[in-house]
Amino acid sequence: MTSFSRSARSEGEARYRQMLDQAPSFIWKRFADGVSLRMRMFAPKGHKAEAFAPAVMFFCGGMWALEYSTEFVSWAMHLAHRGIVCLLPEFRTHARYGVRADDIIGDGLDAWKWLHHNAANLGIDVARITLAGADAGGLMALNCAMQPMVHEKKWWQFNKEDVLPLQPACVAIFRGVVDTDAPEARQLNIPAEVPNPDSVNPCALLRRKLPPLFCAHGMLDPLLDFEMRQWFCDEWERLGNTVELILSPTADHTITQFDVSPATFEQLLLGWEDFMVREAIWPEPEVETDALMV
Repeated sequence: MTSFSRSARSEGEARYRQMLDQAPSFIWKRFADGVSLRMRMFAPKGHKAEAFAPAVMFFCGGMWALEYSTEFVSWAMHLAHRGIVCLLPEFRTHARYGVRADDIIGDGLDAWKWLHHNAANLGIDVARITLAGADAGGLMALNCAMQPMVHEKKWWQFNKEDVLPLQPACVAIFRGVVDTDAPEARQLNIPAEVPNPDSVNPCALLRRKLPPLFCAHGMLDPLLDFEMRQWFCDEWERLGNTVELILSPTADHTITQFDVSPATFEQLLLGWEDFMVREAIWPEPEVETDALMV
């Protein structure tokens, strides 16, 4: 990352931190030790409980070691102007709370279940919720979307019936972790802190009947190589699932940051919007957007 990139990112984080602190929020989870987790909400102007709007829940990056809750504020602001409700949940991390990897992944699943249960009260169409995330946040989004099928057998049936688990309408990952066995994921400490590591490894959870996947990655990323994401998307599609992969030849690990590269940010966001409109999850934009609302 260049000194300019570091400066732009630092200035952007300070500005987005202020916006995040000013956003409406509520506690979505409490623990017996007194810890409370908040959910920040960016909603369209005039949003009401009867709106029945599409929504995105963003899990921030930081590999569970950095405080990076501002990462998707610029995305949420733009999408709220598009009529999409955006939610940024707090979850516990190694660095801040000293919890185990399975606790963090559990927070992600609980946030998804909480949103699904409370969607109607928030003016959200439960059938059009997307889960999104970056690096370890991408892993959390994938884990929610790729839960294994439940095999049920009724007393009057000879064969078991596959029952789909709770699924989002779509999952989106930006430089997301897709293989917890890879060296790039070592710091997540999943093999030592999850009783059954394969149960949270996206590579081990690939199957048919998964939701549409949008994946974006910078080809200059020195921490997470793009070829792993490319292979993962190929496997997703090979199994009969829908996928859209955008590889940015000039982007690095800061691919999600508007302040580092507005052009890359615009390319990714508009590419994602096109995909979501084609999948009939987001509505067509009412007017052509000349400038992103960030």
